[in-house]
Amino acid sequence: MTVSEEIKIASLVLDKNDIWRASHAEKMSYPEEGNNYCFAVEDNSFWFKHRNDVILTLTQRFKFAKNFADVGGGNGFQVKFLSEKYPDKQIFLIEPGYAGCLNAKKRGVKEAYNIFFQEFPFAEKQIDAVGLFDVIEHIEDDKTFLTGLAQYLPSGSHIYITVPAHQWLWSEVDDESGHFRRYNLEMFDKLAKDCGLEYTYGSYIFSYLPPIMGVLRAIPFRLARLFGKTRQNTIDAEFDNHTPSKLAVAIFNKIHSWELARLRKSKMAFGASCAVVLTKK
Repeated sequence: MTVSEEIKIASLVLDKNDIWRASHAEKMSYPEEGNNYCFAVEDNSFWFKHRNDVILTLTQRFKFAKNFADVGGGNGFQVKFLSEKYPDKQIFLIEPGYAGCLNAKKRGVKEAYNIFFQEFPFAEKQIDAVGLFDVIEHIEDDKTFLTGLAQYLPSGSHIYITVPAHQWLWSEVDDESGHFRRYNLEMFDKLAKDCGLEYTYGSYIFSYLPPIMGVLRAIPFRLARLFGKTRQNTIDAEFDNHTPSKLAVAIFNKIHSWELARLRKSKMAFGASCAVVLTKK
């Protein structure tokens, strides 16, 4: 352990809520109420459930040997899920929003760190896998962010990433969520090279959502801008989008099963999100 690592570790304090904390010098581009909103929808959302299943599929196909850190992991929805699937490994939440850490504790997450990743003791905790699940679209300089994160990881470590896909699907939801961009897989090929990482795997997911999102979000958003109007995406509307009818959920689940089967052996060429695995050389 280096002197700088000792200083970082010594600066962490376990507070009354059993959350590790440190002072923060910066903020992420993410609305403060975002974690509480997600907490209200995650457990019953078809979207969050499928994303967790995708994450599990990727970690099973591209295995990690030691422990896992979910950076920007929000309310611990992924951490709780992965802890149940990998009971022999330690799964850590690193979340700069305190509300997210509190919600994670309500879920039963054991290891919650209310810090930025630069303050986390990666070497001490034997981290060789990191999750960035709908995180880097909130980071203005994603190259610097990924390069900085990778330096804390040993060679062979995997970085599992999900992000919203396709700039043509941009809408008021992206504006209000604090996104800087939506991605495509070609962008990750270049980003990996720029960061000195190996682009191990990339696929699209949520194959059925682009037409729906185009009609319900992107096209109305562009029309409103064309006529000088402002569309406001309300929390209630988004909540409804995450909890559609039972028939719609049944149809979506059939498609999700097909997608997961594809991800286990291959990849998909179309979808509303990207699922990517980068590896430190």
